[in-house]
Amino acid sequence: MSHLDQIDMKLKSLGLTQYEIKTLKSLIALSISTAEEIHKQTDIPTPRIYDTIESLEKKGFVRIISGRPKRFEALNLEIAMKKFLEFKELEYQEEFQKMKAASREIVSLLNDPDYHSQLVIKPDELLEAYSSLGEMETKTIEIIEKAEKEICIFTNVFYWFNQVKSAIKEALERDVLVRVLMSVEDEASKQNAKNLVSMGARVKLITNGNVVARGTLVDGEQVVFVIWVSPVRQEKYVYRPHFSSNSGIIEIFNNNFEYLWEKGKDVV
Repeated sequence: MSHLDQIDMKLKSLGLTQYEIKTLKSLIALSISTAEEIHKQTDIPTPRIYDTIESLEKKGFVRIISGRPKRFEALNLEIAMKKFLEFKELEYQEEFQKMKAASREIVSLLNDPDYHSQLVIKPDELLEAYSSLGEMETKTIEIIEKAEKEICIFTNVFYWFNQVKSAIKEALERDVLVRVLMSVEDEASKQNAKNLVSMGARVKLITNGNVVARGTLVDGEQVVFVIWVSPVRQEKYVYRPHFSSNSGIIEIFNNNFEYLWEKGKDVV
């Protein structure tokens, strides 16, 4: 393994993305540079360079120099590493404080007599079932049209893209963040991924196998989903679509989405 490969691995172990590693190495080599110069050096799409630079600045690795165009400079690595460790320490402290507060709230709720009277939950209070994928898509469009902040879509191959395309486009025009986690297995799914990116959505590709569910999360408050189940290997899949606004179910899907999103591959 070369010295450069070892550096890449060490930077990755610190939590830097591939784009961040490429951009940082480019800045070290080029000294003060513009986004266009970094693009020529790394082939990273120019719009993504600005996002990457902002992330590197926040972590203490680079300095942004005002002007037209803006220029960027890598900080001395010894100083940068110190700043980065301070950034991560603060981040961990903030997360730990949130966990402590949540722990106190949980203990308080568990000791509340009213809690015990609410332990029995009826299934229909958690999930609303649909009889077909058509009903599911209708409900999906409905919640997308009401989205105010964020839409998270997870699917293997996005073959149902055309059914929700107009609703997604209108949401993007309302400045709603749209993130799509999907697979690309053929020309149709590849074109869907490209169309989403051109519309302004953020797309990542699933890297480790397939997901056994497809669905849409809206504003961290509602989810429409279907879980595919094959009772016997290689037999026909069976499914039952559902909708939920239950906070516990929402958290499960949201945590899983964020986990897969972090491991996803950027569309290039």
